[in-house]
Amino acid sequence: MPDLTLDLRYLKYAVHVAEAGSFRRAAERLSIAQSTVSRRVQLLERQLGVSLFERSRSGVGLTPEGERFLQQASVGARYLRDAASEIRTVKRTTTGFVRFGLLEAFTACPIIDVLGRFRRRNPTIEVKLEEGTSEANTMGVKRGLLDAAISLNATVGSVFRVRRLCEPDLYIALSPLHNLAARQHLTWDEICDEIFLVRSDGAGRELTAMLHRMVGAVQGAVQLSIHQVSRETLLTMVEEGFGVTVTSAVSRAGITLIPFTAVRPPTATMISSRDNENPALPLLLKCFDTLPSVLPSSTV
Repeated sequence: MPDLTLDLRYLKYAVHVAEAGSFRRAAERLSIAQSTVSRRVQLLERQLGVSLFERSRSGVGLTPEGERFLQQASVGARYLRDAASEIRTVKRTTTGFVRFGLLEAFTACPIIDVLGRFRRRNPTIEVKLEEGTSEANTMGVKRGLLDAAISLNATVGSVFRVRRLCEPDLYIALSPLHNLAARQHLTWDEICDEIFLVRSDGAGRELTAMLHRMVGAVQGAVQLSIHQVSRETLLTMVEEGFGVTVTSAVSRAGITLIPFTAVRPPTATMISSRDNENPALPLLLKCFDTLPSVLPSSTV
């Protein structure tokens, strides 16, 4: 005979009988024959070696042994159901993809490192990356086109979860022949007279707004030179002495990067929709808990 104490079906029948107070009503709830319920409860009692129910013409009631058994067994059954549900969730999240939005103007914080760690931990989940502005990333998350994205200085709202990540390391990119190229560190007072090269696209506009916000300057105080060029061409212009620009750490021959302290440094935040049901998203968010940060990590 099989070990019936490990068969949740027999426990389920016993629980329904106890709740209904009769085998007939329990059978109606389960949509099976009364004889089936009665027979399986009897098999369970025989396997346990005790009577779970006192039977009478008016119905059935639990014996002291039956009450104790069902109380303990129900707890175990609940844990088993929870474990089964969790493993099904894990199985669903072992495949699929997550869509993540990066900032085109800045690779704020070691975001790529965290995404790489996520891929190594979840090799069957594809990570799809897009670059955009804070505005484009926010709209992408809101419309369900992105599961999560980086945005600068995002504010708390009813639609988004917002996690503060870090204040990105900022650098002034300039030509190796520039008279400030040998400096170890720069402040705004030392570069306020420089011409800042920016692109004319969305990333350039975001950089322009961020420059004004970072230095606490009034509109027009930053000398801008706007160009309709690619990021690579802009860095080539820096190399040739057309001006300087602000960037995050980037390895490129021909330009010098010097750490820069902003008056009001931007805050890199990660946003995700509260309504997002992608089962892989919680795994990604958990991976960001390990991100080194100069700010207290918080989710609101």
